[in-house]
Amino acid sequence: MASSETTFILMAIAVLISSVALLLSAFASVGTFLAVRKLESQVSPLVPQVTEFLVNSRAALDEALKQFRETGEKTHAVLDDLHAEVTGFSQARAEITDRVQAQIQRMELVLGDSLTNIQEVVTAVHGGVIKPIREVNGVVAGIRAAYHVFVSGRRPSVAQATQDEESFIG
Repeated sequence: MASSETTFILMAIAVLISSVALLLSAFASVGTFLAVRKLESQVSPLVPQVTEFLVNSRAALDEALKQFRETGEKTHAVLDDLHAEVTGFSQARAEITDRVQAQIQRMELVLGDSLTNIQEVVTAVHGGVIKPIREVNGVVAGIRAAYHVFVSGRRPSVAQATQDEESFIG
């Protein structure tokens, strides 16, 4: 029986320890309850202020969100307008570039034609004016030489003849 008595004593000790633990747990729960009551009495006066703060914060957040959306919409519209303007500028730049290149090509053609016409005019002036002037100059030199020969009755010297020939040839 000693073994059953020992078992009984051990069981009684275990029940006693469990009972003490439960009792301590109950005291802790009561202490927690009292601390929560005290904290509740301290926080209760703050509840209306916190509620008012939360309502005001919510209103401010709603207003900020509204303004943020409006700003986003305006920004989006401005960006769309800017994109359209940039596209328009790009198209205008391309068109102007094409036109300028076409004008440059036309100017090159006109300049080439003008230079050809000027060359033809210079050739015509040379053939129509300068050549007859030289011929007339040669005829005048011949007449002068003939006059000197008839007037002086002698033949011109070689130096004078060479000068007259150069005038006639030149």
